[in-house]
Amino acid sequence: MNGLDALKTGPTPPRGSMTSVAIGLTVLSGLLYVLGYALSRGLVTNHGLTPLQVTFLRCVVILLVGLAATSWPGNGMTWHRLFRPERAWQQRAAAAALVVSNALAVLAYTLLSVTAASALGFTAPLLLALLGGLFLRERVSLGRWLGTLVGFAGMLLIVKPGGEASLAGIAAAFAGALTYAVYQIFIRRLREVATTLDTIMQVALVGVVLLAVPVAADWHPVSPVSAGLIVVVTVVQTAALASIAAALHRGEASRLAPWQFSGLLWAMALDALVLHATPTSGSLFGALLVIGGGVLAQVLKSPGRA
Repeated sequence: MNGLDALKTGPTPPRGSMTSVAIGLTVLSGLLYVLGYALSRGLVTNHGLTPLQVTFLRCVVILLVGLAATSWPGNGMTWHRLFRPERAWQQRAAAAALVVSNALAVLAYTLLSVTAASALGFTAPLLLALLGGLFLRERVSLGRWLGTLVGFAGMLLIVKPGGEASLAGIAAAFAGALTYAVYQIFIRRLREVATTLDTIMQVALVGVVLLAVPVAADWHPVSPVSAGLIVVVTVVQTAALASIAAALHRGEASRLAPWQFSGLLWAMALDALVLHATPTSGSLFGALLVIGGGVLAQVLKSPGRA
C-alpha cells in the first residue's frame, strides 16, 4: 500500500474537522487561481502566446514531471494508474472539462478586464450549487442557496461589472464557469476512486492529447522568460487544482460553493498591494457579504435537518 492509498483508507477525521479543512482548501484555491490567471493573462498580452498554448504548455510540464515521477518508489504514480485509471471515462471527462475551462478562462481574462472576467467567472459557485443538487443528490438547503446568492451579490458590489464590449469575452467567461462547475461535480463523484494526484495527472494527459494539434497549427515562439513564467504558472495553478480537488474529497460541493467567492477578496487584496487601489466602501461591504454568504451556508439548515 502506498502513501496515497493509506490516506484514502486510514481513519476518517471528525466531520466538522473535515468541513473546516475543506473550506480552508477552497479559500486557498481562490488565492492561487487569482495569481495563476493573472500570470497567464500576462503570457498572452505581453509575451504573445495564445490561451490554448498557455494551457497546453502547462499540461506538458505537469505530464513530464509525472512521467519522471513513475520511477520514484512510493510516490503513488504508476504507468497503469495514469493510462488505465479506475472509471477512466469519468476521470477523463472531468479532466477534459477542466482543460476547456482553463483555456476559456485565460481567453476571458485576455479579452476582458480582470474585474469583469472575475465577475462573470464567479458564476461558477451558483452553477455548482445547482448542479450539486441535480447530479450529486446533495440536499441543497435554504441556507446554502441563500449563502450562494448573498456571496454573488457581494461579488457584484466588488467588481461592478458592466460596459464590456467584448461579447466573445463574456461568452468565454460564462462557458469557463460552467465547465469548471461540471469538473467539480465529476471530482466529487470520483472521490472514492481518484486521488488528487490522479486528478492532476489526468488533466495533464488529456490536455496534451486534446490541444496538441490546434496548438501546433498556431504555434507562437516561446522565449526563455516566457518558459520560466509558464513553469511558475504551472506550479501555482497545479497547487490551486490540488487544493480544490482535496476540498471536494472532504466536503459537499454545494456547501463549499459560497466559499469560492473568496477569490474576489484575494483579488481586492492584490489590487491594493500591487496597484495601490484602495477598496471603496461598496467593495468592502461586498467583501462582508461574501464572507457572510459562506457562513450562512454553514449555519442555516433546511427544516427537519439536524
